[in-house]
Amino acid sequence: MASSGASAGASSGASAHPDVPRLRELHRELNRTATGGVDDPRGARDVMPPLVGSAASPVPLPEEVLPPAADLGEVLAARRSSYRYGAVPVPLPDLAALLRAALGVQRTVRLPDGRSRALSVAPSAGGLPSLTAYVVVRGPGVGLPGAPVPAGVHRVDLRADEPALVPVRGGDPTPFLARALDQPELADRAGVVVALVARLDTTLDRYPARHYRTLHVDAGVALGHLYLAATALGLPGVAVMGYDDTALDALLDLPEDQFTTVLFALGSRVED
Repeated sequence: MASSGASAGASSGASAHPDVPRLRELHRELNRTATGGVDDPRGARDVMPPLVGSAASPVPLPEEVLPPAADLGEVLAARRSSYRYGAVPVPLPDLAALLRAALGVQRTVRLPDGRSRALSVAPSAGGLPSLTAYVVVRGPGVGLPGAPVPAGVHRVDLRADEPALVPVRGGDPTPFLARALDQPELADRAGVVVALVARLDTTLDRYPARHYRTLHVDAGVALGHLYLAATALGLPGVAVMGYDDTALDALLDLPEDQFTTVLFALGSRVED
């Protein structure tokens, strides 16, 4: 499959770390135990949205969006997994607030070698940027009218000077997503699916192969942040682990040294 210049796959390139092939084989072997699955997902051109070129313009995340102000005890008590979503697309300010509050940059520190590193709100082993978030936007897009975030796949870049959603694929991903999920009905319900992607390329240079397990812990911490931020914002969401790994990695156009760890199916507020 050709790689888009806008995707993480294009920027990462082929990994030379010797542990990547055996960890990927372990990951594939575990995926074979899952239910469902997509036959030859990388060849399912009939339902997979096409890759966009590097000239595609990123969608800036609104600067004026602030993290949700809420009592922590109340948020913890109110936290639920919800399959019931609002009838309208997720507003862009809500999506931006969720991503910034749960996964955004908390602070920047100076390393011993003089370089600076941005640390996420969601802690990770060694403070490394071990996760990248993607948003899979279905149907008409996010934030109608005007749909400033069109349907497709977008990489979330919160570490840039101007945080934005970087296009990877354009077009409605619902048909492909429905084939990749063990619960295909979620593809028709959730307006946005947030995918947390683990990065072996940024971690294996510092930690041994056993750190493959720690990447899932990092993803679990970030998922908890998504749950709490969504609750504070009044947005329904649910974690999703029932999916074909190979299919999701293909949809996100991931290189060999990155893999999808968990999904968070998100919707707009439910109006009673």
